[in-house]
Amino acid sequence: MSITASAPGKLVLFGDHAAVYGYPCLVTAVDLRFYVKAEHSDQSYIQIETPELRSQGTVRHIQLTNQDGESPKETAFMEAAIKEFFKNRQLKNGIRLTTHGPLVTFGLGSSSAITVATIKALAMLMDIELSSRQIFDLSYAAVLSVQGAGSGVDVAAAVYGGTVYYVKGGAQLEIIKTPPLPILIGYSGEKVQTTNYITQVKMLQKRHMLKVNQIFSIMEAIVEDAKTTIIAGDWQTLGELANMHQGLLDAFGVVTPQLFLPIYAARISGAWGAKLSGAGGGDCMFAVVSTNKSQAIADSIQQAGGQIVNLPVAAQGVRIEPS
Repeated sequence: MSITASAPGKLVLFGDHAAVYGYPCLVTAVDLRFYVKAEHSDQSYIQIETPELRSQGTVRHIQLTNQDGESPKETAFMEAAIKEFFKNRQLKNGIRLTTHGPLVTFGLGSSSAITVATIKALAMLMDIELSSRQIFDLSYAAVLSVQGAGSGVDVAAAVYGGTVYYVKGGAQLEIIKTPPLPILIGYSGEKVQTTNYITQVKMLQKRHMLKVNQIFSIMEAIVEDAKTTIIAGDWQTLGELANMHQGLLDAFGVVTPQLFLPIYAARISGAWGAKLSGAGGGDCMFAVVSTNKSQAIADSIQQAGGQIVNLPVAAQGVRIEPS
């Protein structure tokens, strides 16, 4: 018997960085799916196979009775998920976990998606019923144990899917029913370490606490407006809010030429608005576009060095795949 679970990536729409400090944000799940297959084995340990390990001709063995020591980066999030899942449970026989997913992840939350898929696959294999909230809590704890910081917004997108209004740790979590989002995703070509930019903003906040907190408050107001604007399908206003938010992120020093150039190329070629998504430095940006200008905007983003990522948004959350 084997169980395969998959979870989507994420695109942060509004509230980037402020979300780490407990301010609300908006995120949409992106249909870039990451898969974990779980099956019983006749061993006494958990065996992990990933694309990276397979290319090295090796596998990773986990003994739950000895959880000391650092996990290799290839399996760190999976191992954290395993440890969280088995904190109050006993491993009665061996398990083999195998992961599959896109070779290029675009910085769209692959680590959290793998974490969530691991928890879901283990629960189903062991016939343990977990609610979406329980999967979220276990996955968020696992991600924090690896990263040390983060709002959990990427975990929320992976678990619940759709478009989510979210506050750190799941203090507030609302699935928003929206019309199809007219957004175009562009990849900067550079995947960055999110925690580096979180630390950068944290140090800035320590030096200029009042001003940075005021910026966070303005971001909160933009998030609240963006929520009602998305529900209403007022895309021009949404684009204007994206432009305002981008200016605030620029104040944090997280906007690089790899992001700046495609963002402004999208605006010049007719997008209602454009901004980066996430921590900054690299990864992705998105533009709010009308159908009749979509191709021209996509061409401009590519000419500015960006790569168009054609992925559906508001994707389904974690799920079990047909056998």
